[in-house]
Amino acid sequence: MKIDRRNLLALTLATPSVAAAQARWSPDRPVTFLAPFSPGGSFDVTQRALARAVEPAMGHPVAVLNRPGAAGTIMLTELARARPDGHTLGLLSVNTNAVAPQLQTLTVDPVADFTPLMVYGSFLTFVTVAATSPFRTLPDLIAFARREPGKLTIGVAGIGANSHLNMARLAAEENIEVTFVPFAGGAPATTSLLGGHVMCAVVAGEVLPAVRSGSLRLVSLLNETKSDEFPDVPSMPELGYSWASRPWLGMGGPKGLPDAVTARWSEELLAATHSEAFLATMRTLAIVPVRMGPREMRPMMAESLAEHEAVARRIRIGRFASG
Repeated sequence: MKIDRRNLLALTLATPSVAAAQARWSPDRPVTFLAPFSPGGSFDVTQRALARAVEPAMGHPVAVLNRPGAAGTIMLTELARARPDGHTLGLLSVNTNAVAPQLQTLTVDPVADFTPLMVYGSFLTFVTVAATSPFRTLPDLIAFARREPGKLTIGVAGIGANSHLNMARLAAEENIEVTFVPFAGGAPATTSLLGGHVMCAVVAGEVLPAVRSGSLRLVSLLNETKSDEFPDVPSMPELGYSWASRPWLGMGGPKGLPDAVTARWSEELLAATHSEAFLATMRTLAIVPVRMGPREMRPMMAESLAEHEAVARRIRIGRFASG
C-alpha cells in the first residue's frame, strides 16, 4: 500500500506512538493522602512513612491530612466523594471498611465506592494496662468484669474500631459487662491510659513506646500472630479462643480511578514498602508487612466486610443491636 501524507496522518491518529503507549500517568500537582484517625496513631504514622517513601517516584509532595471522627468514616466519605484523578487517596482498613459499617449506616458502600490500590500491613492489637495495675492477664480482667459488672473501663480507638468490635465480641462470649471509652485514635487512648483515666486500653503499636519505657504492660494480643518483640504475650489461640482479629491496612482511591492511574499508584506504593525507613517504622509499631495488589485486595475487602457483619449480627451490636 502506498502511504502518502493523508494515509500517514490517518495511521498516526489511529495508532498511538510507541512513546505514547509506554508513557505512564504521573500527578501534575501535589497529592493528598487522607487519614481516618488522629495524628500520632499507628495508622497515621505508617501512612506518613509511606507518603515519604513514595514521593520521589511520583515527583510531587504528598500531604497527609487527618480527618478523624465517626470511627474513621468521615474520611471514608470524603474520599468516596473526591475527584477520581489520582490526586486524592486515602487509607483503607479493617476499621473503616469492615468494622465501622456494622455499627452505623454509611452513605457510601465500603467496598464498591472505592478503588483498591494495595495492602501494606497487618497490625497487632494489644490489650494493655498500667505497669502498676493489679491485672496481669486477660483472665484477670475478665474475672474483675464478672465481679463488678460495668466497672471495667476499656479505652478503644473509637466506637467502630477493630479493637472495639473484637473486645465487644470477647465480652459477649464471656457474658461480662464492660464500659467502652472511645477516643479519636489509638494515641489519645494510650494517653488516657497513662493518665489513669481508663483501666485498660486496646490499641495497636502506638502503645509500644510506653511499654518499652516500663509505663504500661501488655496483657494479651487479640491476634493469632505473635509479637516477635514480646513473645511472652499470649495470642487469642494460646488463651483458648477459637477466633482472632485479622486486621489489614492499605491504600485506595475513590471509585472510578482510571486504569493507568490505578496501575501507577499500585506499582509505586508497593515499591515504596521496600524502603528501609518505611520498614523501620513498621517494626517500631509491630505491624507485619503485607503486600497485596488491587486484584487481590478487592475480594479481600468484601470478605472482611462479610466476616465482621456476621460477628456483629451474632453479638447484636451496632446496627444489629435490636435484631
